[in-house]
Amino acid sequence: MLSELQRKDVWEGWIGAEIRANYFADMCGRYQSEQKILTWMTLIFSSGAAATFITDWLPHSLQWIRPVLTLVTAALSFLILLQQNQKRITECADLHFRWNRLGNEYKALWDDMYSPDALNKLRGLEEKEAELSKSSTAIPNKKRAMLKWQDHVERQHGLPSGA
Repeated sequence: MLSELQRKDVWEGWIGAEIRANYFADMCGRYQSEQKILTWMTLIFSSGAAATFITDWLPHSLQWIRPVLTLVTAALSFLILLQQNQKRITECADLHFRWNRLGNEYKALWDDMYSPDALNKLRGLEEKEAELSKSSTAIPNKKRAMLKWQDHVERQHGLPSGA
């Protein structure tokens, strides 16, 4: 059986895990959109660069377009490489899954908090949460997005905003 303080820890762990699961799902979508935009821009500029090199339809006064399109393509390719969005997408998807699973485990403990082994389960969940928090540091914290999901989850559970 859990004490009042321990029951509060279960509740906060459950809510916190849901917030983080939603946050990382959101970040995954953001990185996917960014990657898609950068990829399309690279395709468009590289196609333009290729078209200007294989045809002679450009007037002499617009010859500067060839190197500009090539440089923009190279810059976009370099940005894609630096951003490492594919890696971040994979990390965010994994973190979403793991935080979501932890939230479900807290929820199960909430429903079974009077069992004799509830305290051991809580300790195990707190250990998982600490480990997961450490794993989450590779993704930058977007405060506005986190607050959005905090508000969403709190409203979903009938809590006043900012509770």
